[in-house]
Amino acid sequence: MTECKSLKSVSRKFGLTEEYLERLVARQLIDCRYGENLEYLIPTYSFPRLELLSKDPQYREQIFKEEKNFLYEHHPELKRYLEYHDTIDRFAWLIKLRFADKEMLKSRRFRIDGLFQLFLKELAFDQAKVKRNLVTRHASESKFRFHLFQGWYNEISAGYPFSQDFNIGSSLKRIEDDSELILFPSWKIIKYYYSIYSYYNALVFTENSDIRTVEHRKSSLYFNRHQLAKFSKYLFKFPFNVYYKNGERRKSHLEVIKKEWQYSYAQCPRRPNKNILELEKDYINDLRKRYRYDQNIRGREEDKITILDLLYSFRVWSNYQGIDTIAKLKYGGLLLFLERNLYTISFFSGGLVELMAIAFLGEKKYRAIFNDFYFNYIRDNELLFDKWYKIPQVVRFRIYRHLELLTRKPRGFDPPNKDDLILI
Repeated sequence: MTECKSLKSVSRKFGLTEEYLERLVARQLIDCRYGENLEYLIPTYSFPRLELLSKDPQYREQIFKEEKNFLYEHHPELKRYLEYHDTIDRFAWLIKLRFADKEMLKSRRFRIDGLFQLFLKELAFDQAKVKRNLVTRHASESKFRFHLFQGWYNEISAGYPFSQDFNIGSSLKRIEDDSELILFPSWKIIKYYYSIYSYYNALVFTENSDIRTVEHRKSSLYFNRHQLAKFSKYLFKFPFNVYYKNGERRKSHLEVIKKEWQYSYAQCPRRPNKNILELEKDYINDLRKRYRYDQNIRGREEDKITILDLLYSFRVWSNYQGIDTIAKLKYGGLLLFLERNLYTISFFSGGLVELMAIAFLGEKKYRAIFNDFYFNYIRDNELLFDKWYKIPQVVRFRIYRHLELLTRKPRGFDPPNKDDLILI
């Protein structure tokens, strides 16, 4: 049996900081195991390398110059983009690994409709409890509704012409009609960010009616400081409850441990094929690095950093510094996977806010708002209505109705053409 020592004891033994050791682990430069509380345990067979690192300052720095994979090595101009790409990919896979059932994990056929239904069944949404614990007397229905509409509009704008089907797994094919991704790839990033940002803005107005959302960091900082902890108890399941906070002892945010996670079929297919616990640690480490080095998302010392802050930073970079890099990617596999991951995150973000809307406003008002958006924007627009069965808001509404979270649907609310939705 391999002997292991705690990260703290290894740090004392070799005079290397715990943060430095975590960086080594994150880059797979030394192996680790996990203790009962998910803390790092370092196997003793790594000690010879750690001994060298403790004695050789030049080697301590040089070791991190070994790039992660061939893309980093042969395309150094992509380094900044790949850092964002990899973090977003990790987050999307955390969603998939967290909520997929055994059958979906083994088949590797991840579908957004099935995954969202599995999430809802596990959430056991309690409308009254959510409203009682997450809505205050300072809430603003009108501002919540405004930003919900804005999120819906931006999500449709980002997804159109809905070349993404329900498949969100590892199989990939280029869709000929997604001309915007080919011609204007950075706008996909920007529009998906605004979709998710609008949804988070809506959540802020369940508690505070005075936030100035024109200043992007105002609402996200407020949500992270005052609402994230509460939402994590009643609505924000893993990985939406995951954050990095400077100086806070890192631990897993997972609420459950599923037995299938111990098997290889429940690993992320990206090399080196990590399980959900390892992937979470890498993701938190990504947030830590972004907090330390990115002035776009730094706030006060005690601030939490989440996926929204990472996407804000990515949006700023892609819009101002990285436009040339992204334009050169064109429609390669990187952009196609990026769009799929942003679509997944946006789809779930929209779902979280719609559940909040059902709780906050009540079913009758929520259906009235949805009907207004549906009939005045989707139903009367031939180009949109032709894609009826793929539109995220329509898909989610049908799922809510199927799971009896809503009791009625609009009249004439039926597919105009083929329907690929699977209800479970």
